[in-house]
Amino acid sequence: MPLRNQPTGRAPPVRQLFAFLRAPPRRPSPIASAPPSKYRLPKSSPIPNSQLQRVSSCTRWSLLPKTKTENPFRRVSRYLLRYRGLFALTLSLAVGSTLFLVAIPQVIKWIVDEVIAPNRSDLLIWGVGALTLCYFLRDAFNSLRIRVNNTLEQKVLVDLRGDLHSRLLELPVGYYDKRQTGEIASRVIEDVQNVERALLDGTEQGIVSLLTLIGISVILFAQQPLLASLVLAPLPLVLVLGRRHFHAGRVLWKKTRESAGALNGLLMENISGHRLISSFALGERERGRFRDAAHLLRDNTLKAMYRWSLHGPGTNFLSSLGAVAVMGVGGSLLIESQQYGGDFTLGDFISFFAYCTLVYQPVSQLNQLNQMLAAARASSDRVFEILDHPLEIESPPKPTPFPSGVPEICYHHVSYGYPDRAPVLQDFTLTLPAGKVTALVGHTGAGKTTLANLLLRYYDTTGGHVTLGGVDIRQLALNDLRQNIGLVAQEPFLFNGSIADNLRLAKAGAPDSALAEALQAAAAWDFVQALPEGMDTMIGERGIRLSQGEKQRLTIARVILRNPPLVILDEATASVDTITENAIQQALDSLVRERTTLVIAHRLSTVRRADQIVVLAHGHIVEKGTHDELLTKPDGAYARLWRAQAQADQHTFESLSELP
Repeated sequence: MPLRNQPTGRAPPVRQLFAFLRAPPRRPSPIASAPPSKYRLPKSSPIPNSQLQRVSSCTRWSLLPKTKTENPFRRVSRYLLRYRGLFALTLSLAVGSTLFLVAIPQVIKWIVDEVIAPNRSDLLIWGVGALTLCYFLRDAFNSLRIRVNNTLEQKVLVDLRGDLHSRLLELPVGYYDKRQTGEIASRVIEDVQNVERALLDGTEQGIVSLLTLIGISVILFAQQPLLASLVLAPLPLVLVLGRRHFHAGRVLWKKTRESAGALNGLLMENISGHRLISSFALGERERGRFRDAAHLLRDNTLKAMYRWSLHGPGTNFLSSLGAVAVMGVGGSLLIESQQYGGDFTLGDFISFFAYCTLVYQPVSQLNQLNQMLAAARASSDRVFEILDHPLEIESPPKPTPFPSGVPEICYHHVSYGYPDRAPVLQDFTLTLPAGKVTALVGHTGAGKTTLANLLLRYYDTTGGHVTLGGVDIRQLALNDLRQNIGLVAQEPFLFNGSIADNLRLAKAGAPDSALAEALQAAAAWDFVQALPEGMDTMIGERGIRLSQGEKQRLTIARVILRNPPLVILDEATASVDTITENAIQQALDSLVRERTTLVIAHRLSTVRRADQIVVLAHGHIVEKGTHDELLTKPDGAYARLWRAQAQADQHTFESLSELP
């Protein structure tokens, strides 16, 4: 969930950035960090079971006001403080470089007053040498600082992206149902880098600039208080304008980052859907969509940069008025001193003017830092929206071991509905016998896939519960539950790699002989052997170099290799031709043997041999029985579906027979 806006009376940006230095990070509350299931209400609670999940979630997150309102820079600083040694070293090198920079005007003053004015040519070589040494040490320290800083930066980036990626893997399926893939990728890559750069570079530049400003101010007031006051007079106004720019810039940069995420999402959608775009000749349409998204990003970026084009040069001009005052008032003091024998020398004037230039350098850096912080704050909102998203589905604190053997599956008075939609299931009860095949058939939207999703705990029931071997699946560890279920989906997913790599996802380190046995059982061995490199053949992203039937058989082989006690077949043959369907059906027969199997199908020919066929309509069971038993009811829902599909298949066959 997005972070709330900070109150308007908060500290200025520089104080925000360094606030974490004043106090160590607070440990999260043990209650807040515990999963919701630990605080479930007792069975005797008057609150209905259908509301238990929501109550638990609300209870947990109501205890976390700190997570929602805490300064994001402080949160990211914890990643930085994991490497305190590198952080201290980069600051020390930056301070060392700054010290030699500040010493340069003093060396110049000494050369002017003690060497040039009294014509001491014998000391000139020493003055030049000292000046050269200051410049060399300034840049040497800066070179080391860059190397250490980059090392620290990459370590923090890896940690933050790793935590973000881990969170993405833990988030429920519903989170991805509402977001574009490219928009999420934009947060992981670009927004994380913006936040990290602002924190690391901002911390270093902010501290060094602040110390430089304080140190030079002390020197200036020690030399000439009047001129020092003139030099620093514009600073209060610069700070006020900087604070106002931070608030306005944050809003503008947030719109920019959202536009960039939308553009990335559209780009990734076009890449993954390239074949569809080509086949439907949608190139012009997609070019228009991309152009519109790119123009929106351009406009939002220009709005943010337009404001900076006024703020940056404007504050620099205000700061430069101090230099103008030094030239006017300082020049007058020098002339007066030379005429009336004062102690304000030419060396004092030159060094003072040099310091005047140096004092505006950190002011300019702080000004730029303000712009960086505004952009980073917008990115941090998007990053922590992911990290703060509640884990609605988690393993219990003390999980129950997975039942031994091949368990039966029971849905006990289950209810569920997707957000903003009518309930899909209401008071649904069904038992899937152990070691048997149960097929679910019915119209689209009847609740078939929802039952599979509830079994996998992609979603949790809003009423009732699901058990495996008598154990509520919410009492099982998520990894244990899902590792014991083999899923063959309608759209098989294969990673970019070799066939062997994809099979070993089911069992890491499996020998080639085990892979070959799984491929033979899945009726895939013949086509794999015919490939140029056999099991070592690279199949491309999502298995693009294979046919649909070949990809599906590899998916089946992967499940066979895992050898789970439970299997879900979700429209496993819906996207293939009849010949390929027969080959896949043979593989499925090997897969479901002696396993509790849930089959979801629209083609009734694929479920004829099921031990139990359940006909669903609007989330309720209409009929239940074997294929032969259901056909004995001529007016039953299953018999009508069977006749309708038979007539459609016959019509298709006759149409094909009439072709020349």
